[in-house]
Amino acid sequence: MANFTKEQVEVQIRDQLVREGISIDVARSAAMRGANHYASRPNATIASSIAIAKTYAKPLKRVKGKPNCNANSRKR
Repeated sequence: MANFTKEQVEVQIRDQLVREGISIDVARSAAMRGANHYASRPNATIASSIAIAKTYAKPLKRVKGKPNCNANSRKR
């Protein structure tokens, strides 16, 4: 199995997340988290690092910009 540098893994994860429709800012932050996972775990794979990055990206997508929740638009 090939060993990739943290930067190479980060670029691969970021590109994958952008291809899946995640904004570049969120993808960059999530890719850093995924690359940290890859670097810190001896048995980590690129696939597991992408899964970690996707999990990390979910709440980030909700925070960016204005709230996407319908709770503020409900009639009282």
